Order: sequence, then C-alpha cells, then structure tokens
Amino acid sequence: MLRFVFSLYHPAMDHRRVLTAAPLIILLSTAHALVPMPDAALRAWAQATHPGCIVGTSIDETHTGVQSATMIDISGWSTPITDLTGLDAFVSATHMNVSGHPITVWMGPANPLELIAMGCNLSGTFVVPHRATSVRVSWNNITRLDMSQTYALAEVVAHHNQITQLNWGSGTLLQLDLSYNQLNALGTNVPLHNATVDISHNNFTALPALGSQPGWINASWNQISSFTNVPCYHVDLSHNNIQQVPANGFGGANYLDLSYNPLTQGLLGTSYSLQTLYVNNTQLPCLPYLHNALVDLRCGGSPIQCLPNIPAGLNLSQVDLGFAPTVCPATSPCYFAPPSIALRVALQGPYDADTDLMDDDLRAQGLVPATDPYPALGYTYTGAGWPDVFDPAVLAVTGADAIVDWVIVGMTRNNTIVDPGDAVNYSRPALLQRDGDVVALDGTWPLPLKTPRGSYRTSVRHRNHLGAITRLGEWFNGTPVTIDLTRYSATACFAEAMHGDSLISDHRQLWCGDVNQDHKLKYAGLDNDRDLILQAIGGIVPTNTINGVYHRADVNMDGMVKYSGLANDRDPILMNIGGSVPTAIRNQQGFQ
Repeated sequence: MLRFVFSLYHPAMDHRRVLTAAPLIILLSTAHALVPMPDAALRAWAQATHPGCIVGTSIDETHTGVQSATMIDISGWSTPITDLTGLDAFVSATHMNVSGHPITVWMGPANPLELIAMGCNLSGTFVVPHRATSVRVSWNNITRLDMSQTYALAEVVAHHNQITQLNWGSGTLLQLDLSYNQLNALGTNVPLHNATVDISHNNFTALPALGSQPGWINASWNQISSFTNVPCYHVDLSHNNIQQVPANGFGGANYLDLSYNPLTQGLLGTSYSLQTLYVNNTQLPCLPYLHNALVDLRCGGSPIQCLPNIPAGLNLSQVDLGFAPTVCPATSPCYFAPPSIALRVALQGPYDADTDLMDDDLRAQGLVPATDPYPALGYTYTGAGWPDVFDPAVLAVTGADAIVDWVIVGMTRNNTIVDPGDAVNYSRPALLQRDGDVVALDGTWPLPLKTPRGSYRTSVRHRNHLGAITRLGEWFNGTPVTIDLTRYSATACFAEAMHGDSLISDHRQLWCGDVNQDHKLKYAGLDNDRDLILQAIGGIVPTNTINGVYHRADVNMDGMVKYSGLANDRDPILMNIGGSVPTAIRNQQGFQ
C-alpha cells in the first residue's frame, strides 16, 4: 500500500541563506496491507498473539506473524468475540478454533483444513469450507449442515444442534457425530468408510441406509422400529421401538445392544462373530441360538429364564443374566435342539455281501466291551463330550439292529468354505449296528452331537479299519443330517477311501486290516499289519489260533485270530492292497 506525504518550503522561514525553491513532493512507500478488524476483543487477541500486527482498527496481513501463522485459536480468549471479520488476513492458517465465543459475523481463512466452532451460538445454515478435513461445530443452533463443496472431509462432529437437513460432498468420513439433533434421515451418498457413526438422540424411525457401511454405529434413543442388514462390528440400538430382529440382521457385529426395545416378536438371529449382546429390559421371551464367539450376555429385566445353549467362553454371571444359568429343557418353548446325525457305515471285516448286513459274532459271543475301548488304544476325544451313557441293554438286541462294535465319530470343522459358522473339531464314541446305523451309547438314533452349529465334514474310525471322511461339508443345526457312507450315490468321499469305490458300488465299507492303527494297510516290510496277526497267535506256528477274543488282529471280527487257513485274518490285508504285489500300500484318504 502506498502512502503519500506532501511538504511545502518557504524561503522567508529560513534565517540562513535564502534559496528560491519550488514546492517539494516526497513519496514514502510502506509495507502495510490493512484488513479491517472491527471487533475490539479480536484485535486485542491478535495484538497479544502477534505484537505489532494491529494498525488502528485493522490488522496488517503483511505482518510476519500473521503471514506465517498456521493456527488461529481464540478459544481461550477471555473477552467475548462476536465478529470474526479480519481473520481472513491469516492466509496461511489451516487450523481454526473459535469455540466459546458468541459469533454473529463469521469470517476466517479461505481454506482451513480443521475448523472448530463449538458453543458459538451459530444458527441457520453452516457451510463447511471446501478443503476442510475436520469440522467440529457442536453445541450450536445450526439447522442445516452444508458439506456439498467438500472433497476430503474425514471428520464431522456436530452434536447438540437443531440440524434437520444435511448436504453431503465427497471424501472418506472416519468419524460422524450427529447426536442430539432433529434428524429423521441422513440423505444419500454418505461418504463413509469403516467409520464411527453416532446418530443417537434424533428422530429416526428407521435405521438409515449408510452407503459404504460404518464400522461402529450408535443409533440409540430414537424411534427406530425397522432396519436392513447392518454389517457393523459395533451396533447400539438401545432405547428404540424395535419389535423384531431378522436372522443375520447384523452380519458382522461383535457388539449389539438392543436394551429397552419391545422385541415382542423376537430376536431371530445374531452374527457368528458376536461377542457382546445386551437385551436388558425388553419383552424378549426367548434368546436365539448363541454362537461360539459370545462371551458377554446381559438380559436382566427381560422375561428370559434359560439359555438355548452355552458357548464355551460365555460369562455365566447370574447378575448379568437375571436368572440362574441353565439350558432350556426340551419342554421349554425356548428349547433349541442340538445338532445330530443320521449316520450309516459298514465295516468290511464282518460285512456279508449276501445279506448286506454285518455279522455280530463279537456281540453274540459276549466279546463287545461294555466300556469304550478307544482311550486304552491311545485315542483322545475332542469337544464337549456327549449327552448319553452306555446302556448294557443294547447288547441284548438281536437282528438287524444288533451291535457289531464300537466306532469313533468325528466332526471336523469344514475349512473348505469361507464361513463354517461355529463349527469346532469334535469327536465321540458310538455303537455300530448290523444294518450300518451308528447309534448313541444308549441306542439312540440319530446320533446326538454335543457340538455347536456350523459346517462339518463327518468321519468314522474303527480300531482295525481305515477311517473315512466326507469330502464335502454339511451344515448342522437342529435338524438331523443324513450321512450314508454305505452308498456311493449318497455321500461323497475321497477316491479309494472305501472298499467298493473303485466299482462305483452302492455297497461300500471301510477297508479292513489296519491292525497297528497307523492309517495304512501294509502286508510286507517294516511296521506291516500281517506280522501282528502272527505275533497274536504266538509268532511261531502259523496254524495256531486264539479264540473268544476282542483283538485288533481279528480283522474279520469273528472272535478268532487266525493267520492261515479258511477265513483267516491275513488274506484280507493282501487283497486290499491289490492281491498280487505284497509290498504295495493302501493309505487312509482325506484326513489331515
């Protein structure tokens, strides 16, 4: 800015030598560029912060401190400031905080990145600067928040206003707090990305569509009665008017608060990742099936009286639950049937192709043990056990339902799919009937499984047969699942996993002859199965036999260990590895 100063010279005024001179004009140039700043309190702040920047009632935008300042912070200035005119002189400022002042005239740097104006008595429409990445304008009286010109907005905090309308721009919002307003809609194209969203204490009647879904949402204290799928990890819908939650309504949630809702029509399902569930003070009569991840459940003040099931890690606090933790009995309307399996399998050793039944010679001779033989053979079960106990009466049954022997049923988590639900590896002992039915220790069929719901691959093992496992998984819930390993056309197993597969036969059996339980059939060489048969009868005279025994060397399971002669236990091993090359080996298929 140029300032002109005029000076006149008269010779009569000089007592020294008088010189005739023409009028002299002197041009003085200054560096000042003044911007009006009418608010005295704002000028006082500017002068205190950047001494020498105030000239009269203006601020010098060429002042070194003003030019270089990146932060404007008047929030701690004790004298109220109402007029922000003049703050546009801070051309380099990217952060501005004017909180706590009763602003009536708004002004600021052209393009702040961070803007904080909380408790400033702002009203009407507030336009967010186009370069802003963070805006905090809580505790005002704003009715419309206009973000339509923004392109990099990451944070909006505008709680405790009177906002009824929003206009969105672009960007990637990571935090959005619009709580304590008058909103009933968010509008379209909300630029969220795994954001934290708080829309509590508004007038929503439905959970709004949020475009790119948030990761955390608090929509409590509204009038919400319906919603679509919300795959957030944290969802708070307490204090609303929700009657029913659809199955899988919160696909990826690990925290869900539905307290203080009616829920008269039930909570039909939760996510498999849910860790925390609050349903305090509702009218919810029954809980849904509780998935594996759940550790924190609170339902005090609700009519719930029992648990449908108990996940392994669930905190069973009576104070949190509101009742003594107990599983709902079968007579309860809140009962959930556990998984079960209608399983069939045949053992090659005792199988009779003429009758399509297995012989029950061991049972008939009183050789089937009344206690599970597998722990003594080194097998350790996985999972939560089984609900049934052995009933000696099952060994008195004759005919097609007569017991042939003990087997192990395994349920392997189906990791061939992306989401196998709550499935965990599980195994239990069971009894095998002549017709192939695998029954519980008390004769129950289908076989009950004390395991969570999910997708499993089913396996069966026997003490001297190769095991078999299904190649594809099946989903297990409260309805019995049929797995028929005897029929090639019924259940898919791995190639050559069972006798009969090579013929595409509907009369499959587990391969017999795994006497040493190393999951392979060997007739010759180190650790073969044939030698154990010879050792069982004494190891010297091959024509010896031992009778009336329950022994792994009894490959055909007739109660006799026999190395040579008719119906011996050695020949099936040779036949099962091919019958001509004694050094061949047959391996168990499909297990990992």
